[in-house]
Amino acid sequence: MAIQQGSTLRAGLISVNVTSAYAAADPETFQLRNGATLSQMDVKIAEAGNWQVDATKAAEAMQWFVRNTTFYGGLSAVGQVSYTTVLKDGSYYAAQVNNPSATARTFRVLGKTQATLPATNQSITLKEPDRFVVAGSGGKLRGGPLRVSNDSGELHFAQLVQVQPGTTDADITAWFAGGANPTLTGGAVLNFGTQTPGRAAVVDVTVPSGTYALLDYIPDTTSGMPHAFGGMHAVVTVA
Repeated sequence: MAIQQGSTLRAGLISVNVTSAYAAADPETFQLRNGATLSQMDVKIAEAGNWQVDATKAAEAMQWFVRNTTFYGGLSAVGQVSYTTVLKDGSYYAAQVNNPSATARTFRVLGKTQATLPATNQSITLKEPDRFVVAGSGGKLRGGPLRVSNDSGELHFAQLVQVQPGTTDADITAWFAGGANPTLTGGAVLNFGTQTPGRAAVVDVTVPSGTYALLDYIPDTTSGMPHAFGGMHAVVTVA
């Protein structure tokens, strides 16, 4: 999918290719509902990101997102990466979600579809209470198609960050408790962007083999604190 302002796509399976020189580009696809605007979205993103100063306002901002947006994911990594999702008839935005008003492009999807995502033999499912459920051969992930599903009641994303071999989930808990940030390791990063509850996509895993922390930094709708700080993290092996 190459999005130009005013593009029109056919409803069904949509393959999205992203090329970037850095891992934090954060291009995502979304819809606004209930008369919500990009300007309002800018404000709510800032409020959610300011959770350390005002967690209550951050939680309220995330409640606004649940009510007024539908997110279909996105993908950030160095190089060329891709994912597949199903889009139905409607108007959409593609934007860098950390600066939507300045980067948004609109596009239309037309027609009817009964399309479903292709089957995969590995998956990451985002569940309630905040946790990741990882399924793969031998408990490991591998390069190739990976289904990422949000089966919770909140917005979530799934970020894979390469860490040192031998790292445990207890280590990640300790990092957060001590104020450290496990994303600052210098290793490979693959970030599958925000998905609304009930959404799923298939991501092409291209990161090198190794040990990865699986994290979600979207603030919680109740506490206002990023889900990872509340325990939504895991350690996975990419074989």
